[in-house]
Amino acid sequence: MKLIQWFKTQKDKREIKKLRKKVKLAIDKNISDSQNSIDEISQILVDFKKHNYTKHDSFLNLCIFSDVVEIDLTLLVEKFRFAKRKQERKLYARVMAIVILDYLDNIGVLIGSNCLAELKRNNMLEFIDEFKLIHKNFSAFKKENERLLREIRNNTIAHKTKDALVLSEQINDLNEDEIYEFSIQFKAYIKEFVDLSTKVINYIADYMREGRRI
Repeated sequence: MKLIQWFKTQKDKREIKKLRKKVKLAIDKNISDSQNSIDEISQILVDFKKHNYTKHDSFLNLCIFSDVVEIDLTLLVEKFRFAKRKQERKLYARVMAIVILDYLDNIGVLIGSNCLAELKRNNMLEFIDEFKLIHKNFSAFKKENERLLREIRNNTIAHKTKDALVLSEQINDLNEDEIYEFSIQFKAYIKEFVDLSTKVINYIADYMREGRRI
């Protein structure tokens, strides 16, 4: 009986190892795609600046900014999933909270004030509603979760409290699984933007191929 159990345990370990390998390959591709996007869009932005063409600066900046956050969260989610120590999981959750909150603090301006206004100036009106919907999703997410995320950032990772007992209590009380779920949802919102940005980039590229400028 013990021998049968041993074989079962070994089989389970092999299956877990295979699954982790598959997950790692998927994560590696996700990160590689995001980094390629950063490199390509950065080069486009540089080339545009060389020709004093700035009509898409806000949009391209938003693309790069979002890809960087996508990589950050992908890495943190991976580390969280495979972390075995409770303290390790809490640390990754606390850093996730910072990444999410900093993005939310900037996205209102990046999309609302800058990108939407730029699209209107460029008469790219067919994308306005989709950008507004993405902006609405991020705004709703921030309204619902900002208080908790800011408390985590301010009190458990930025260490603004000088009371060590309070710090220890807040870290112990942290629901790391909740922050993990926030990150998964947030990544889904970023993917929606990435999918939309691909359509916009193709639109701009088509214009450029025709020798026109928006």
